[in-house]
Amino acid sequence: MRRPLIRRHAANALTLLRVLLVGPFLLALAGTAGTPGWLAAPLFAMIAASDVLDGRLARALDTTSPLGRAFDHAADITFILTALGAYARRGDLPWAAPAAVAVAFAVYVVDSWFGRPRSSTTPSAANWLGHLGGVCNYVVVGILVGNETVGLHLLPSRLVYALGAGVTFYSLAAILTRSLAVLERPIRTATARRAEDQPRPAALE
Repeated sequence: MRRPLIRRHAANALTLLRVLLVGPFLLALAGTAGTPGWLAAPLFAMIAASDVLDGRLARALDTTSPLGRAFDHAADITFILTALGAYARRGDLPWAAPAAVAVAFAVYVVDSWFGRPRSSTTPSAANWLGHLGGVCNYVVVGILVGNETVGLHLLPSRLVYALGAGVTFYSLAAILTRSLAVLERPIRTATARRAEDQPRPAALE
């Protein structure tokens, strides 16, 4: 039975909303076009909420798909890199932070797209670090929005900058862990094939 159009694309609509809000969010960060800085806070809240809800909605409606997951990941990395890049340009965090996030995402794409079946086991550490890194990226952007753009200044600038440096370190940890998984996979595959090619003992025939 073919699902109604609205139901099939409800989760993708939330993801699309996240993409469309990036532009106004950047205007609020820069304070251009008469956009007040405080507007960045509700825009960030809507972006973060859409990130949480789109996947859950897709699973609840049983409309998950590889294309939908790819769209979700693309929307996430677009927002995170745009936000971190904007704050790096302002000097609120090091440029190494968005650079490390970009490389970590590229390694994730390589790991996901090139020769890894869905049932394959990327080490749980790599998956755990990747998920934790994604959550931490949003947390760091939220802190920057409240502390620097809205102007709460609850944290000293040096501590905020150190949080940006922390983005670099946990992204590098994710890169290392997943890269090792990518490099080890051909070795595990070759070992398994050699084991399959070996003649079985007569007792097992």
